[in-house]
Amino acid sequence: MKSYEYIEEVKRANGLDTDYKVAKLLGCGQNKITQYRAGQTMDNETARQIAEILDIPVWQIIADMESERQKDPSKKKAWKMLAKLSKQAGAATYNLLILNSIISFLVIYYAL
Repeated sequence: MKSYEYIEEVKRANGLDTDYKVAKLLGCGQNKITQYRAGQTMDNETARQIAEILDIPVWQIIADMESERQKDPSKKKAWKMLAKLSKQAGAATYNLLILNSIISFLVIYYAL
C-alpha cells in the first residue's frame, strides 16, 4: 500500500471526514498529510502511529514505504515481499490470539 492508502484507512477506521482530522489524530500538520497524498512516503514514526491506530504490524507499513522508495527492482521486490509477510504474520498472530482465548474459555468453563 502507499502512504495515501494508509491515510484513507485511518480515515475510514476512525470515521473521519477530513485530512485535517487525520492530521490532528496523528499529531502533525495537515501539510504532512497533503505531502503523503502527493506521493511522499511516510516516516517511521508516522508508520508506527498508523500501525497502532489500525492494529497492524508496523513492519508492514515500513516495508511498504521502503518498497516505494527503492529504484532497484530487486530491492523493491524484496521490500514488497517483507510487507506481504508482515501482513500475513499479523493475521496469523491475531488468529492465534483468538484461538487461545477460545481454548482458555472452554478450559475454564468445563473446569467449573
